[in-house]
Amino acid sequence: MMKIMKQLLMMCLIINITPVSAMAISSLMLANADDQAGILTLDNTDNITYFLKTSVSKVEIKNNQIIKTPYTRKNLDRWQIATKPSKLVIEPNMVKDIQIESICGNKCDRTVDQVFQIHIQPVSYSNEGEEQSNISMLFGFAPYYIIPAKESKVEYQASYDGKNITAKNSGNTMLTLLIDQCKNNVQEESNKKPALCKTTFTLLAGRTRILHLPKELQRDNLDVIMLNHDETFKEEITLTQGE
Repeated sequence: MMKIMKQLLMMCLIINITPVSAMAISSLMLANADDQAGILTLDNTDNITYFLKTSVSKVEIKNNQIIKTPYTRKNLDRWQIATKPSKLVIEPNMVKDIQIESICGNKCDRTVDQVFQIHIQPVSYSNEGEEQSNISMLFGFAPYYIIPAKESKVEYQASYDGKNITAKNSGNTMLTLLIDQCKNNVQEESNKKPALCKTTFTLLAGRTRILHLPKELQRDNLDVIMLNHDETFKEEITLTQGE
């Protein structure tokens, strides 16, 4: 038992001192309204080569639940997007792009947002008979990719209880709730680290969420900016506690 405990402790120490990821990604929420391919950029700042694979899940909202359907060969006829390349190698200090292409043509439903999740995962490989260490592969990305509705029809409801915003997006497109109180915050000490004064929340079409506000942002009257993906819709509202 003591030997096992020592081994577990050593593993924890190794994991704690080893960066979880030395790979950076350009976005974890990419909206692409253009007919051209969307692009996610990966930057390898590590000193090892990463072998990656990609996969796609279709994301739908049903009864306020997020339902994810992985793309497989069995549902190939229902695929709407594809990643290119699906497998890639990123050497140290190299940058590579993953293109996300629409493949459904006129069959795509553009009356509402089409939402997907792109899974980017490392795969093990052998180098001169030695398999890549699992410790160096403790990362993965799963950004959302959104093809917005051709025409944004924004409908929402929001209430505030002093700590939480209850927001319902009953429109056809994703909304961003921006809370920015930086102009109103006055630092007591010039050398004090800036307090949290800004945050954003994302609300997919069809979703109702309870959004918890950090204590630093809680006010009796809360100013919120509502935005769609390209900010062609922008509305400033004030939520009053208890209303």
